[in-house]
Amino acid sequence: MKITIKECARILKEQDYIRIHCHRDPDGDTIGSAMALMDALCSMGKRVYVSCTSPIPENLRFIYKNYEPFPEKFNVTVDVSTVKLLGDGEIRDLPIDLCIDHHISNELYAKNTCLYDYSSAGELVFDLLEEMGAKISSYGATALFLAVSSDTGSFKFSGVTSKTLRCGACLLDLGADADAVRKNLYESKKKSRVGLEAMALSRMEYFDNDRIAVISIPLEMMEKFKANEDELGGIASLPTAIEGVDIGITLKERDNGYIRVSVRTSERADACLICRAFDGGGHVRASGCRIKASLQDAKERLLQEGRKQL
Repeated sequence: MKITIKECARILKEQDYIRIHCHRDPDGDTIGSAMALMDALCSMGKRVYVSCTSPIPENLRFIYKNYEPFPEKFNVTVDVSTVKLLGDGEIRDLPIDLCIDHHISNELYAKNTCLYDYSSAGELVFDLLEEMGAKISSYGATALFLAVSSDTGSFKFSGVTSKTLRCGACLLDLGADADAVRKNLYESKKKSRVGLEAMALSRMEYFDNDRIAVISIPLEMMEKFKANEDELGGIASLPTAIEGVDIGITLKERDNGYIRVSVRTSERADACLICRAFDGGGHVRASGCRIKASLQDAKERLLQEGRKQL
């Protein structure tokens, strides 16, 4: 059932022993939003911890706080549009009491869903904490600034509104460390990332009169540069920065037989519809999914879906 921010605030105020779930392969939005929500709820005297089924990327560890888990009574997801994004196995069967999300593709899997088409989950959590009258510490402000900045490409993506900019300004006034966010998100590349990015771009493929661009990153490329997936953030946005490209597809091979897919599009295509064909989703301009296939097979299947958008 969909609920309002006001109703969501009331529900959270009534709960204790809360577990906040991030999505697998976490980004700055899910981690930052979860940490800020946890920090605010703890300041209200509640017991809260954050969990994620994937390792925390190195560039996000500066904001991550690891608390000892306990038997939770209330499960919350943040920035999670489908239970498939929680991870594999038993966690998908966990009853979710509350979902806080901004993805139009949300499957309404939770008992209650606070869903708004905002630029980021961070912007939504900011409004939620204001509604709750919760204190946002400088740490919480930094976590939310990380969340909003991460999902808006440093406040430059199409989903940014004047409200988003006002949210960022308020977070700075509350003590957000914008320098730490900038350094960790955008200005901290290892040599392995630079080498991998250069090779990936040199092997970029173009299709359909150069309207679709595909970056493929096989396991051997990762091994060649001794890189890990933590270092690949931002690569997915590179294809659509090329003039004339309407669909950018980035494929990252994993050692478990899956291909992690990121799709970015111009205003002439819908990334979410492409990824929904593979049980993924996200936003109109930026979405993702996983495909159990070889790199070549996954590429061909994605090209088939992408061509339907052109």
